[in-house]
Amino acid sequence: MPSARVAVIGAGAVGGYFAARAAAGGAEVWLCVRRPFDQLVVVSTGADGGDVEAEVPAEVVTDPAKLPPYGFDWVLLATKAHQIPAVAPWLTATVGPGTSVAVLQNGVRHAERVAAFAHPDQVLPAVVYINAEAERPGVVRHRAGGVLQVPDVLLAERLAERVLTAGEVRLTEDFATAAWTKLCVNSAANTLTTLTGRRLEVLRRDDVAQLALAIMAEAVAVARADGAEVPEGLPEFTVRRLRGQPPGAGTSMLYDRLAGRRLEHEALIGAVVRIGAEYGVPTPTCVTVLPLLAAISDGAET
Repeated sequence: MPSARVAVIGAGAVGGYFAARAAAGGAEVWLCVRRPFDQLVVVSTGADGGDVEAEVPAEVVTDPAKLPPYGFDWVLLATKAHQIPAVAPWLTATVGPGTSVAVLQNGVRHAERVAAFAHPDQVLPAVVYINAEAERPGVVRHRAGGVLQVPDVLLAERLAERVLTAGEVRLTEDFATAAWTKLCVNSAANTLTTLTGRRLEVLRRDDVAQLALAIMAEAVAVARADGAEVPEGLPEFTVRRLRGQPPGAGTSMLYDRLAGRRLEHEALIGAVVRIGAEYGVPTPTCVTVLPLLAAISDGAET
């Protein structure tokens, strides 16, 4: 089977890492970016504790008009959820009748975000499990993880066969629960690291941990109202796990704040508030912290 042609829209931490994995598997990779750079490099930690840099063979383009005319087999959409309007020209240029779109974003209801560009049968939503940070344009630091959790459908099998590997694409029969479970975690972890400007060790404070439990309890209630079967004890388990993360571990929203970028709060804790309102589920803690995140985002440059 010929190599897959893959367009990666957004070459930050998530897009850059999975672009590297696709290229390593033999895919022809095109990076669709706003800020140009010469070479994508993924930095990981070697066995001796030092940095290991891997250059990624990929074409970098900043103008949709410069894309090849022959189309793409796959689009990996790896921008933040709120950036979809800004990348509409890229989606229009890369998505054709034979193109599959993997939405590598946080939150829930992924397919709705790209409905203007792709039929639902072309869309594969993905929950991303990775600890990585875009240090600057073209440089991604990978700390741990690198797995996509996706619905158990034919598109998922094709993604594993042609773009990534079976170990990187994990199937689930209940994607809604998988997406909501991660959103429950992100609603607390991303929010509290961003508001405090600190890495995950901030959750070792008992008062901050209690706030995390309150946020997640509200998110779990909304998730269950939306039909997700979120496991019992998720908030308590999550706080214990996050408290044990290695020094320096952060969250994607914290990295955005530190880099002066706009935040993804509306797709995370904002989704909890909005969907909670749909079902009449109260979310007072989430309602309280949401405007604080919005205020931080308003002051961002990009």
